[in-house]
Amino acid sequence: MAGDPSQILKKIGLKVTKNREQVLSILQGSQRPLNHQEIMEKLPKEESWDRVTIYRALSDLEEKNLLNSLHSADRVTYFELKSDGNHVVSFAHGHLICNVCGKIECIDDPWNGMPSSKQLKGFTTESVEIVFRGKCRNCQ
Repeated sequence: MAGDPSQILKKIGLKVTKNREQVLSILQGSQRPLNHQEIMEKLPKEESWDRVTIYRALSDLEEKNLLNSLHSADRVTYFELKSDGNHVVSFAHGHLICNVCGKIECIDDPWNGMPSSKQLKGFTTESVEIVFRGKCRNCQ
């Protein structure tokens, strides 16, 4: 997702804080969903970061409909961008979640078996979740 994190935060009505900006920037640069610990590890090392404040930033962004959250089998929550404040940006993919190791993998074309545009006519879609749960190659 392109866009200046501070502008996105202003647009959706959140106060611009360094925590929210950093979290949003990290998720913008990620090719896959990240959990809280992974986000903490990507924060600039020259500053100290409060774990609870980062959780709050994630929660705030999710409440404003910018993030999707996914839950692995080991109850770890992963986050990915869903919107840029205007448009849904992660609409066209799904996820494979391993029930053994918790690994989450993005899949680009999960659309087989999806409702037709005729079926969706008159329906306002707010979110779509396509999740396949099972065992990954390494855990079989």
